Amino acid sequence: MFLFSKQTLGKAFVAMAISTGVSVLIAASIVPILGGTYDGIGMWLSFLCPMAISFPASAWQFHQSEKLRRARDELAVLHLELDRMHSELKLAHAALKEKSRFDAMTGALKRETFFSALDLASAEARPGTLLVADADHFKQINDTYGHQTGDEALRAISSVISSTIGVSDFWGRIGGEEFAIFLDGCNVEEVCAVAETIRRAVGTIDIRRERGRVPVTISIGGVHLQGRFSVKQAMSEADRLLYRAKRGGRNRVEFGEFEESDVSAA
Repeated sequence: MFLFSKQTLGKAFVAMAISTGVSVLIAASIVPILGGTYDGIGMWLSFLCPMAISFPASAWQFHQSEKLRRARDELAVLHLELDRMHSELKLAHAALKEKSRFDAMTGALKRETFFSALDLASAEARPGTLLVADADHFKQINDTYGHQTGDEALRAISSVISSTIGVSDFWGRIGGEEFAIFLDGCNVEEVCAVAETIRRAVGTIDIRRERGRVPVTISIGGVHLQGRFSVKQAMSEADRLLYRAKRGGRNRVEFGEFEESDVSAA
């Protein structure tokens, strides 16, 4: 009895009252028709039998119905919770996938992601310019001021690059202090202006320590690309021009054309 709710007991009581009333009505109507008298044991049985049978049977039935309803409600809540968790899992998976594409410290594309994007640019025959930029005397910065200062310098360089290039351009960190940039569809004058803007802005980075201002500059090598190109050969040519800028005194930009003979047959 105590397992049943008040609502269940109330419904069972109503059902018992109805069944008892119906039983009494039937007995009081039929017994005289059959020639009997509605009194004594027969009258009491018409009361007691439905009460003894209807109440427990109704209470049990209503109890089971209530349990089933609660189970359905709990199942609906669990489905909603499962849907919410599934949505959160999808968002977390998408965020993790997005995070895996970028370098955590600088926000640049990771090496593999950058070269995948560069492969796609070649496959789509997108004209543009490949720049390879390298921080000058970076080992000296780490040795003199510590790796935290070196990391700060890389973050500052990254900020300059990301704020200078256009929305259709992309860039990545391809080495410890080396970055690669693809400038999409720029003409020679625009590319030179962008590269020089990056170089000059990096030169104004103001990181100070007890010994004074930390000197931060970069050297840049770039090649202009037309149509499909070999990523490996384009990178090799951009690296060659980068080292020419290094040998020329650093904090310089060197450009060259990617000749048709350099284009891979693939």
